[in-house]
Amino acid sequence: MLIKLIRSFSSAHRLPHYDGPCHNLHGHTWKAVFIIEGPVKEDGMVCDFKVVKKLLEDNLPDHQFLNDRVENPTAENLAQFLFAKIGAELAKTGLKLKTLEIWESENAAAVMEG
Repeated sequence: MLIKLIRSFSSAHRLPHYDGPCHNLHGHTWKAVFIIEGPVKEDGMVCDFKVVKKLLEDNLPDHQFLNDRVENPTAENLAQFLFAKIGAELAKTGLKLKTLEIWESENAAAVMEG
């Protein structure tokens, strides 16, 4: 069974290898779409949404400077970083992160699948 959760977070970054205005410090309100896989348990749920929401919120870089975590924080590199980090946390609970979409604007996203 697949479940989907959407979270948003705000953060600042700069793209050190970019020749253009995004080389300078700027921010985004990012949208992260998580598709998580797991079996439906006897209680009828894959996992309590409340538990998964807390895990996601605890691991998203809200109001942080992304360059402190990812050297070149493009949407693609941020998606890879968060997929590895949050995927590992979900695995501890027996769940698998199948897909992560990182939207830096309403019409531009990077998608990581595993």
